[in-house]
Amino acid sequence: MIIFPPMKFLKALLNSLVCGLFFCCLLALLFADLNINSRLDLFFLGRLALVLFITYGLIAAGLCLFIFAFYTFFSARKNIAFISPTFLSLGFSLLTSLFLVIFWNNTQYFSSFFGTHTRTLVKNQMIALLALAVLGPMVCFIYYKYGKKAPAFVAYFLISAGLFGYAFYRRPETAWPRPPDKLIHLEARNSGKKVTILELEGLSLDFIIPLISEDKLPNFSLLVEQGSWGRLEPFTPSDAFVLNATFSTGKRPAKHRQISPLTYRVGRFKQELEVIPRFLFIKQLIRTGLLTVSANRPAFRPKDIWQIFAECRLPQVRKDNPDAADISKVTAKADTLFTLFYKDLERDLTPAVRLARLAFLRDSLYEEAAFQERTSVSPQVYGLRLNGLNLVEKYFYRYSFPEVFGNLTPEETARYGSVIERYYQFYDQVIGKYLTGLKEDELFIVFSPHGMEPLPFWKRVVDWLTGHTDVSAFHELGPEGVVFFYGKNINREKNIEGMRLVDMAPSILYYLGLPVSKDMDGIVLSSLFNRDFTGENPIFAISSYEDYALSPGPERP
Repeated sequence: MIIFPPMKFLKALLNSLVCGLFFCCLLALLFADLNINSRLDLFFLGRLALVLFITYGLIAAGLCLFIFAFYTFFSARKNIAFISPTFLSLGFSLLTSLFLVIFWNNTQYFSSFFGTHTRTLVKNQMIALLALAVLGPMVCFIYYKYGKKAPAFVAYFLISAGLFGYAFYRRPETAWPRPPDKLIHLEARNSGKKVTILELEGLSLDFIIPLISEDKLPNFSLLVEQGSWGRLEPFTPSDAFVLNATFSTGKRPAKHRQISPLTYRVGRFKQELEVIPRFLFIKQLIRTGLLTVSANRPAFRPKDIWQIFAECRLPQVRKDNPDAADISKVTAKADTLFTLFYKDLERDLTPAVRLARLAFLRDSLYEEAAFQERTSVSPQVYGLRLNGLNLVEKYFYRYSFPEVFGNLTPEETARYGSVIERYYQFYDQVIGKYLTGLKEDELFIVFSPHGMEPLPFWKRVVDWLTGHTDVSAFHELGPEGVVFFYGKNINREKNIEGMRLVDMAPSILYYLGLPVSKDMDGIVLSSLFNRDFTGENPIFAISSYEDYALSPGPERP
């Protein structure tokens, strides 16, 4: 056991606390970089660093104090100054190195928030911080080798202040897109074509292909054999709010700026934040009261395909919030459907099965109401989103791939191993319902913006330590999604390569005969459509839908 003299302990503690405060200043910089819609001034960032010090600063100080105690135990050092240049320079370097790991992981995960210029600024920040991390050990080496303490550490702190200031100076600018001074009038002619879009969140080819080969998904099989299909490239953050905005605008978050459904307030600050960096244990911060959460009301909303359809007066039905389904109004039809697919689990009261039943009934109820509205309105564009599979996969993934987890009994695998498979069969039945009533010129799209993958081992350990052992899969890192296109004008048996979520909006606009915006990050995948269609329908492009006021034109013959 290491025992410090009281005065030496106080000196080491003071230096450690200074290092902890420095680490929180670095964290405040990361907050500033990720919250691209907020202007976070230095005064706010300073107060934010002080609040973060209550948790992360003390943890960082504890780490420095522990390392110092370990070093003291094996060295002959007997004293330390109240403000020790050696302690601080090495402590700053250690914590900067730790921060760089967090910084790199966050900027990679949230890279879709950054445009080309912003990526350059972030890269410059990382270079400055890397130099700061290397500088401390170099100065200590110079001091111990040449004995010139004062010049070495004066130079160190001056250069460190410069690098630290440069990192803050190179923060990305946060300016909202400015609306045009004058809108250009554009008359959009109606092609009369129809589009039906089913977003079935959580679909994965890892399940679909094997089940098709076993003849268990006849309607998915039809989409593969008589349409174009493929994987959707990965995308992070894979939050439904961000993904839906990306799909409907054809733009990455750096342009559409819809980055969070929630806002956070740190302590009692009035300033709202939309993004909390990863690895900061958000749930624990909320429980301690350091973070308060509320619904986000973005100050800017870009024009998406649904607004474009509305301006062109195309009849549309959009149902994209299955969580709003009132489960207390479950119909006999939905209950019978659950019994049809999960008769053996009707009396199973385990929490995971209860969640699966809730997800199934909610999806069934929401789809039934949406289909009835579609039948009565007969829209030109119809969009439906269901997310029950996403929830079911999170809790039952382990039973479909027991070899990955290895802690399941044969009885558990036999009982729950087909839960996900049967949910795919339920979705296959839903697809069949829409295929039955498909019109001649109707484009039918089924997609999921992300797939599902097993929890990594480290995350399973963390969940075990925190008592959350039920979840076995996640989509946080944006596993590949899947997309299917089907219709008279779609190429058959074509495997699409390189399809991105941002390509969906421009491709849908093109099919409907509407202009494609040049400021979209996506492109029209003309290879989806057969030659007759592309030959008769050239792509018409405009600068940006934000510059135009649309009005409906006559329907094309």
